[in-house]
Parts: sequence; C-alpha cells; structure tokens
Amino acid sequence: METKSASDRFNNRVALTVAILATAIALFTLKAGNVAEAMAQAQAERNNGWAWYQAVRVREDMATYRLADLDRLLRSDLAPAEAEITSAERAAQNEEVGRIRERLAETRDRAEGAEADYQSLNALGDQFDLAEALLAISITLLAVAALAHAAWLYWFALIPGVAGLILGAFAMANRALPLVVLTAWMGCTAEQRTDWLVE
Repeated sequence: METKSASDRFNNRVALTVAILATAIALFTLKAGNVAEAMAQAQAERNNGWAWYQAVRVREDMATYRLADLDRLLRSDLAPAEAEITSAERAAQNEEVGRIRERLAETRDRAEGAEADYQSLNALGDQFDLAEALLAISITLLAVAALAHAAWLYWFALIPGVAGLILGAFAMANRALPLVVLTAWMGCTAEQRTDWLVE
C-alpha cells in the first residue's frame, strides 16, 4: 500500500511537471507566432528599404552625371548668355544632388533600421524554437520516467525543462540571450556546419 502511495505521488509530480511544461510550450508557441509575423513585416520593410535605396542611388548617379556634364560645358567656350544659363542650371543641379544625397542617407538609415529589427526578431525566434525543443525533450524524458518509475530520470528530465523555461522567459521579455553560435549552427547549411566543426 505504501509503495502504491509513493508511486502515485511520483506520477502526480510527473503529471504536474508535464502540465507546467506543456503550458509553457503553448505560450511560447503563441508568442513565437507573433514574432514570426513581426519578422515577415520587418523583412518586407527591409527589402523595400533597400530597393528604395537602390532607386535613390540610381537617381543620385544620374544627377551627378548631369552635374559633371554641366561642369564640362562651363569649361568649354560658351557665349556669355549660354554660360550664364548653364551656370544657373549647374547651381540648381548642385542643390538637387544635395537633396538626393540627404534622401539617400534617410533611406539607408531606414533600411538599416529594418535590418536591425529583423535580426533582433530573428534572434528571439531562434530562442523560442530552442526553448520549445528543450521543453519537448523534457516532456519526453518525463514520460519515460513515469513509465519506468525512475526518480533519477525525473530529475535529469528537469535539466532541459528548466533551460527551456529560462530561454522562453527571456524571449517573452524580449531579451535575446547570447546563443549566437548555437542558433547560427541550427540555422545554417550542412556545409557550413562542417566548416565550423573543422575550424
């Protein structure tokens, strides 16, 4: 009777732990979905920002070429009236180049801001993924511990569970932990992984 009572207590503890970890997985999955949506938006803004930057760069090149052409004309033998018109046009073109360069700096800053947003969201997304994986591993080990009635396996199963809870809690608080090598390794190609292992 006493053995059955101890077994019931152990199973209840495992069940409660599994319930807590499963709830955490559900919360992290919801938040990870929100992060994925924000990443898609940031990626679109990043792509649009760099596309707009390239368009302004082309416009800057064209304006600069026109300015150089006007400088060449002013160095040639022009009639005084033509030289005056060309000089006024050159001054206006110089102002236009200045405006375009200001716009270029703004678009570059906007694109770089979107790039930084995407990178920070990507780090949080990777952290949520890792947290969910650790929690799933912990739940699997807890199921085996319940079947085998192995107390040592229960305590061992808590290691990935606690690690997953910590990673997920930090990600929920928008704090990316420095897991750069691990998350980069998870997201890279097999060839890149081999290169890193060789190094």
